[in-house]
Amino acid sequence: VSKGVLDRLIRNQQDSDKDEHPSKLSLFTGTRVAQLERDEKSKKWKLWGTAGEAAFHDTSEKRVQQLSNETKVLGEPQGYDGIILTDVSSSFGKWHRASAGVPEPFACRVRERVGARVPLFTVMIAFQSKSQIPFDAASFDHPILWFASKTNSKPGMNGDTLMECWTLVSTSEYAMEKIQETPMQDTETGEFIPQTKDYLTTVPAPDLIDAFCKELMSKNGILGNEALSSVPTIIHMDAQRWGSAMPAHRHLDKDSQTRKVISGVPYDSGTSSLAPTKKVKCRPGADERNFLVDDELMLIQAGDMMSTFTPGFESAALSGMDAAD
Repeated sequence: VSKGVLDRLIRNQQDSDKDEHPSKLSLFTGTRVAQLERDEKSKKWKLWGTAGEAAFHDTSEKRVQQLSNETKVLGEPQGYDGIILTDVSSSFGKWHRASAGVPEPFACRVRERVGARVPLFTVMIAFQSKSQIPFDAASFDHPILWFASKTNSKPGMNGDTLMECWTLVSTSEYAMEKIQETPMQDTETGEFIPQTKDYLTTVPAPDLIDAFCKELMSKNGILGNEALSSVPTIIHMDAQRWGSAMPAHRHLDKDSQTRKVISGVPYDSGTSSLAPTKKVKCRPGADERNFLVDDELMLIQAGDMMSTFTPGFESAALSGMDAAD
């Protein structure tokens, strides 16, 4: 779901609450949960958050140390009866910027349930003028480029008035190769290595753009004899590293031939069909429920990484609905 859609959902909920009853929704922007703390007497959880530069993935560890980086209690001061986690990276150790200080026994169960992750890089480009690309989306048989889609073709987008933009998605093999070259954790100090705009726009972005253009302009590419003679000038690009883009397919285990452990994190590029969304065969001995829960601590982890359905948006939604039930 795009950020704009989420923003509208939140605004609509807040407006509805104001009209009918006092709002029960607390929204914290520019903030991440840095620590979970449980009161053993009341059995309630407090959420401690950090905000500003220290909360962001692309802030260097050196800069974080320079900041006061004070945490504050989020939401209800007396705490909450239960916690639902949806970002699987929150169960990383303290070294990871997204860590939420999840109790290690539960975090260990989450990591075990995840098994391996599928990393990806994405690049967004904007053309100076309209292109002659004859499709709105395509997948590629290419070592670097997996998928490309035209942003303007999305429902609700006015393709005639917007600049033509495309999103390019890498293969998981390429992403694993680049993460191995530039890992997320310093092997000597253990510090988190943030993704920087300079790295993203000088390494993965040019690689994916070059692969896309060659596919369009070569007779050996996706268009064959209908290959384009040129593409418009690219006037903007942005890129992102997704270390936990998708869960690995459920049948893959520690003996998978496509599995690699990089800086202690298992990744797997093994492929299988992503459609249709259906219940899939899990690893032997795996919990068949569509989410993970500790009934005593009232901790729940939901999302695509926990789901027992085909990886994708639908599996994340089904996991969340099952956890709510």
